[in-house]
Amino acid sequence: MAPRLVVVGGGISGLAAAWAARRLARERGDALEVIVLERDAEVGGKARSIERDGWLVEAGPSGFLGGRPAMERLVEEAGLSPDAIPAGVASRRRFIYRAGRMREIVPNPFALVRHGILSVRGMGRLLVEPFVRARRDGGDEGVFDFAARRLGSEVADRMVRPMALGIFAGDARRLSLAAAFPRMAALEREHGSIIRGMMARRGRTSSGTLTSFRHGMQSLPLALAQGGAFTVRRNARVEAIRRATASSMPTQPASASPSWEVVVEGDGIPIRADGVILAGEPWAMAALVRPLDHAAAAELEAIPCPPIAVVALGFAPGATERIPAGFGVLIARDEGFRMLGNLWESHLYPGRSPEGHVLVRAILGGAVDPDIGALSDDAVLQLAREEVTRLYGITDPPVHVRIERVARAIPQYVLGHGERVARIERALACFPHLDATGFGLRGVAFADAASDGVTVGERMAARLLGMPTSIDAAAAIAG
Repeated sequence: MAPRLVVVGGGISGLAAAWAARRLARERGDALEVIVLERDAEVGGKARSIERDGWLVEAGPSGFLGGRPAMERLVEEAGLSPDAIPAGVASRRRFIYRAGRMREIVPNPFALVRHGILSVRGMGRLLVEPFVRARRDGGDEGVFDFAARRLGSEVADRMVRPMALGIFAGDARRLSLAAAFPRMAALEREHGSIIRGMMARRGRTSSGTLTSFRHGMQSLPLALAQGGAFTVRRNARVEAIRRATASSMPTQPASASPSWEVVVEGDGIPIRADGVILAGEPWAMAALVRPLDHAAAAELEAIPCPPIAVVALGFAPGATERIPAGFGVLIARDEGFRMLGNLWESHLYPGRSPEGHVLVRAILGGAVDPDIGALSDDAVLQLAREEVTRLYGITDPPVHVRIERVARAIPQYVLGHGERVARIERALACFPHLDATGFGLRGVAFADAASDGVTVGERMAARLLGMPTSIDAAAAIAG
């Protein structure tokens, strides 16, 4: 009988894991049954794309960075390569709102001074970065502290803090450098300097092109669910996972000695499984892990996931002259705004708004303003409209409005996150054929979460099919 793998969670990580597991089995000529259980009516997790009346609004990520082989292979195999759309040239222009106005970020120290982002003194401190002694103790360090130590306090305050808002909706003083920005940590570790490291890697590595799909980011999860040789059950809320016992009542066929029973709300009998991958949000995985390991559940539950509000405002053609052609603007925390920033979606990809119109996505909340979660939709909309009016001077009302609320949104990789994930991994490794993925663990970016799903899916399939894995080999050596 073919082994059965159950994946709990139909976001990009879970679907990538299911796809990768089935692909490995197919390449080996082995049979492997894979079932994905998604609690919501749609797959995609945080990636939700809403098309209506000529507008395309992203409730979650607006794109992904190319250059990740696992992600690019997923896109190709899902048949979405023809629908992939690179961001327009205008997306290279990015802005910070500081000292009362928008200022363009140009990757040149002298331009940063000219545009009022840095002072001459701040530029000078930035330029001595290659001569700052590298930290070699291997300890965790906050993103802000790292930037202040290497680049100077002015760069840390005026540029890095807003950057953390834009990526994590987080507080740079609390975020772990190694977990949140591992590539930045690697530059100092491998080259002793950020600037020297970037110069050494120039031409050899690239962060990739910002990319989306013709019908939005949810296109990939939908394509994987539709085209994967596995079963996807929607509206399937998992209540529990538990170890299978010899006295368990026989249910659906699985292998001779299944390890797990997965209890789905409303099902009369549990699903027997040889392997389980948890691919949900940290708090959701915590509830399932708690009966197995209280300490691991507490670690998962301790990963902060503050609320986010996304307010999409579509404006008539007259507003286009008020908004620069570019990616968007980040807003420093001491400027009197509650918005973290805006994305100018119409400038990023074609087809996001009717011809000549402009779509602005305002982001509010996050770790720096969790009280946004207590406001009503009307209050959030009024706040966004008032601040957008103040920011751009647009007085005409929007012709399209969409509000998306996420009560527990982007996981915060706070100091100690790497050690926390290692403890979770060690705890789950004590159970046969149980693993976890998801954007709460090893990468919040869409491509990173997908790539991690591929890694975990391949690893689980290898175990179920009797193939050695690198982790199994390491455990054997250690033993």
